[in-house]
Amino acid sequence: MSTTALVLGVAAARRSLGELAAFDEIVVLDSSTAELERLVADLADPRLDYLLGGLPVLPVPDASVDLVVGADPADPEVRRVLRPGGRVLPVA
Repeated sequence: MSTTALVLGVAAARRSLGELAAFDEIVVLDSSTAELERLVADLADPRLDYLLGGLPVLPVPDASVDLVVGADPADPEVRRVLRPGGRVLPVA
């Protein structure tokens, strides 16, 4: 089974990418197309994908990610997208 990390924001992605080595797919959500395109070009990581969006509604299916980076673990939308046993990594 592949593992997926969902990162909220380009800044959080840049800070946390080193901690995501074990994940097969890394999806970054941000509201800026330009920032997302710059991130993909700068990092050139084949595991990296991006979507426009963010809280309060995450544009991913229920129980589809193993880790959410940069979110409040108590947020119901974050809990909705986490797989059983998934976790949240807040980023300061």
